[in-house]
Amino acid sequence: MKIAIAQLNSKVGDVPGNLKKTLQFIETAKKETADWVIFPELQLVGYPPRDLLDYPRLQNENAEALEKVKTASVGIGVIVGWVEKNPNSFGKPYFNAAAVFRDGKCIFNYHKQLLPSYDVFEDERFFEAGSTGGVFEWAGKKYGIAICEDIWNQKGFLNRNYPLDPMKELKKHSPSVLFVLSASPFYIGKPEQREKLLIQIAKDFKAPVIYCNQVAGNDEVIFDGGSLVASSQGKIELRLPVFEENLSIWSEKQNSNLASWPLKEEQWLEQAISFGLRDYVVKSGLKKVCLGLSGGIDSSVLAVIASRALGKENVEGISLPTRFTSSASREDAQTLAKNLGISFRELAIEDIFLGFEKALASLSPKTLTLENIQPRIRMTLLMAIANEGSKLLLNTSNKSEIATGYSTLYGDSAGALSPLGDLTKAQIVRLANHFNERGEVIPQRVISRPPTAELRENQKDEDTLPPYETLDLLVDACFLKGKGPEELIQDGFSPESVETFSRLHRVSEYKRRQMPPVLKVSAKAFGMGRRMPLACRNYTDK
Repeated sequence: MKIAIAQLNSKVGDVPGNLKKTLQFIETAKKETADWVIFPELQLVGYPPRDLLDYPRLQNENAEALEKVKTASVGIGVIVGWVEKNPNSFGKPYFNAAAVFRDGKCIFNYHKQLLPSYDVFEDERFFEAGSTGGVFEWAGKKYGIAICEDIWNQKGFLNRNYPLDPMKELKKHSPSVLFVLSASPFYIGKPEQREKLLIQIAKDFKAPVIYCNQVAGNDEVIFDGGSLVASSQGKIELRLPVFEENLSIWSEKQNSNLASWPLKEEQWLEQAISFGLRDYVVKSGLKKVCLGLSGGIDSSVLAVIASRALGKENVEGISLPTRFTSSASREDAQTLAKNLGISFRELAIEDIFLGFEKALASLSPKTLTLENIQPRIRMTLLMAIANEGSKLLLNTSNKSEIATGYSTLYGDSAGALSPLGDLTKAQIVRLANHFNERGEVIPQRVISRPPTAELRENQKDEDTLPPYETLDLLVDACFLKGKGPEELIQDGFSPESVETFSRLHRVSEYKRRQMPPVLKVSAKAFGMGRRMPLACRNYTDK
């Protein structure tokens, strides 16, 4: 038996485009004489479709596309994810379904049984849970089907403790092969975790598990692909590449064929963010981006990623100095742009800033007010450049800054996308050093000097924030482990740093609500997977 795994990059809502790719991959699988070809979860509409499901046109295109897939299945078995309308007058309006076609006929249709509603998932909002098992027969063999979350209710993994375990029921039928259609989001450590889970299931079933995962950047959420085949002995026999489309063939007689995956966290981060950024720009119908190049480490790291992901000809860096901008920052911004070969311009904003100072003189503005005016001037000019050049403006904030509101609303918090918004300062520094391993790309001075916003004389970030080596740990403990002030102090953090962090975090939730989409690369990111009320008791406070 030969099985083709079609790891595709679907664009959410683009049913005609997704169908075209699906049909092309079916034809390729036929040429490879595959017996079956499996596609990801919700392949025809893309995942997650969210409120696009409310549009009848999407439903019509989805149903028409499924018929064309059925026609294309002559000579091969096809397993494809789609959205099925719920015919009942009760329950949610749709099923998250997997159709099985063989020789131009539908021989089975399965409905996803476990519907996640945590973190970035919203399945329960739209889909009705399936109630029948995923077992079908063909040519005297039993096959099993599961969709993504169905396999995760296993001890030692997500620990969601659903009352139902589809795998337990499926095992009773002793399928000879288990097919898993998936749209499993990426974060650091997730691919390895999936591999362990699939090995456990394969050994438990004593049958090969064919796992096909979506590879796509869909808004904040990145899907890495990394599809797998685990043998009945629990050995990984096929591993597809991450962050790229691929069709690979597995057969019971072949030797292992394992694509190489990144070895270090910095490589995972670079590839994931590059892929997510590129997909966001391309799927938005654009090619070019711009960003403010301050001469600091965050904008420098983002410039490197953007130039590699989109091509140096599609990236522009803009320096916008005032009297507070050091000569080192101006020189380093220019040197970086030259090293990368990206377009660069410097627009001094001192005269505009002086105009604001004069206009507000009667108010006797505070120092903080004048500091905030500078990034707002910068953002106005950056947005003008983006508008005139049909470019997307990239936000350069990192997770540590976002967590403490260390940004100016409608200033450096603005942009179309925040590629680095889920990285702590320490991760940014490690990425910078990673980029310089084969020669200096980012000027070493950018990495070594103390971070500063340069909005007043002799300013340093640590004038306002706890030291980043402490702040980063506080951010991880708070957001990944849900710890409050008392627990943080018990963990050894000083009461002063905990109080500062908690206060800054508490008063800046409204800023985070207005941030651009943040590419998710950790288990808990700001954005669609974190739904915090604004006017509430804050559990990061004392």
